Amino acid sequence: MRTQFTCIRRHQTPLFFALSLALTWIAFVPFYDSGGESIPWFTFGPAVAAILITALASGWRGIRELLAATVRWRVGAIWYGVALGLPFGAQLASVLLNPVFGSATPDWNAIPPAGQMLPMILIYAVFSGPVGEEIGWRGFALPRLLARCSALTASLILGVVWAVWHLPLILVDDFTAYGALMPVIAAIVFTWVFQNSSGSVLLAILMHISHQNSVRYLGRVYNDADEVQQQWIGVVIWALTVAMILVFNGTRSFLARSAPAVRETEMQHPAGDDHL
Repeated sequence: MRTQFTCIRRHQTPLFFALSLALTWIAFVPFYDSGGESIPWFTFGPAVAAILITALASGWRGIRELLAATVRWRVGAIWYGVALGLPFGAQLASVLLNPVFGSATPDWNAIPPAGQMLPMILIYAVFSGPVGEEIGWRGFALPRLLARCSALTASLILGVVWAVWHLPLILVDDFTAYGALMPVIAAIVFTWVFQNSSGSVLLAILMHISHQNSVRYLGRVYNDADEVQQQWIGVVIWALTVAMILVFNGTRSFLARSAPAVRETEMQHPAGDDHL
């Protein structure tokens, strides 16, 4: 038994990735059978995997640390602005730029009233990915990757796994080329926010909520080819954001040079001799 736990501690990250995909894809079956109309419980796959691996590898101490990061709210106000405003701003900019490249005029009436959107946004936050994914991606995997890799490499590894995680959506016709590329690009921006907010998973959840619902609701102002073009413009805007992050911070760490050094250690979740 001790040998088994040692093995889990040594290989936490790959075991987490494998378990996340397995749990998600198994739980996707009833969602697929319902034609995409049932509650998407599969989105909790990464969170469940993170909690299970943490419990086996680190016990209650690890669980407490994971939950503490999930509710870590004492971070600079500017990072709340970035987490909520950057995804919304990128999507809004893509909407406004789209006519420059030949699209129709956006139909702003297609966006539901705020009173209808807000309750749905709260439901989507829990049952459509942000909470169930971020506890795993940024709460569990990212700190362990950062302990072994540069910020850019860690982000790319996580981004690729994040994109692969979405593959079952092909079965319900909800998977696109730009949708597959976005997790890889967005993972770099998420890491930048994560590192500069003392490893706050809460901010990652808020950023995920902002991006998901900006795409969901602002994207309604276009249809068909115009919508596809607008989403690709959004991808380019995110890619330009990544370029700026790399220019100003380099690839090793995205931590702001003025930030206290202690934040670097806070993000290095004890990983034992975890191997990729």
